[in-house]
Amino acid sequence: MAAMTTVGLVLGAGGLHAAAQHAGVLAALAEATGWDPRSADVVVGTSAGATTAASLRAGLSAADHRAHYLGDPLTADGQALVDRVTTRLDMDLPLDQPGRRLPANPLLVLREILSTARPRPVVSLAGLLPIGSHDGSPLGARTREIHPDRWPAAPTWICAVDLDSGKRVVLGRDDLDADLGSAVQASTAVPGWFAPVEIDGKRLVDGGVHSTTNADLVATLGLDVVVVSSSKTVGGVAGGVRSDGGLARAWHSRTLRREVEAIRRRGTTVLVLEPTARELAERSGDDRSDERLPEVCEAARISALARLARPEAAGARRLLGSVTP
Repeated sequence: MAAMTTVGLVLGAGGLHAAAQHAGVLAALAEATGWDPRSADVVVGTSAGATTAASLRAGLSAADHRAHYLGDPLTADGQALVDRVTTRLDMDLPLDQPGRRLPANPLLVLREILSTARPRPVVSLAGLLPIGSHDGSPLGARTREIHPDRWPAAPTWICAVDLDSGKRVVLGRDDLDADLGSAVQASTAVPGWFAPVEIDGKRLVDGGVHSTTNADLVATLGLDVVVVSSSKTVGGVAGGVRSDGGLARAWHSRTLRREVEAIRRRGTTVLVLEPTARELAERSGDDRSDERLPEVCEAARISALARLARPEAAGARRLLGSVTP
């Protein structure tokens, strides 16, 4: 009897643009290979990717993710899932008692300066920014509505960062008591905007502070293939310091390349699906803007289909196509 193909799915950060991109990428994967992303053996979600991870684990299909962003009719099952969500998505909701406008944790800057590891400038920035004055609880509530169970049955890792230590926290893997709604709220708690989420005494903020993808988490799992959908990177960035997306996107791109190399060194096939410079130029500058989300979704789908058609993607395409429904 042939061994089952094991698949990891990594869904990166990037606000509403990332959520729309993930929808397009997932639709392309299902269309080109027949693979159902809901069946992934492990899903790693960071920030916006955490929200997509939750909706996948709730049972929303790739086709319904795309239909949602295009404004097309969903399947009956998909509509039933979406109808559970009654909390309004409001990312500008102020807290009743905003915190003082002082740096959240200046010591993070010192720790990063003294660290012998690769610098993490976004961690330093998170320490310098004030505590967020906006309430992220609607994101947690919406997650609980679409996924009422405390946690998915299949491995689902939601990434956040401890604002006091600067260390990455992986909810669903680490020994922390959290429901999926709290985990998603923590993973999306953008420093300086949303208030941190306290879980087991830890003040947690957006997992993108450590890495916008956190793909290295799956390196040692021995998976056959890992698919990475990344919105904060750009295709074609190698060792240079600039890209069409600027220094920040070049930094995130180099971080992802290192993570991918770590996975491939273990013998796992990796497929990275990310926006091209042309796609980025057509997006609005604010990741939180809901303008052009249908265009972002469709551009991601078309780009992913083109990437999957290339000879270098043949191995990943074959492995995904071999997954038993």
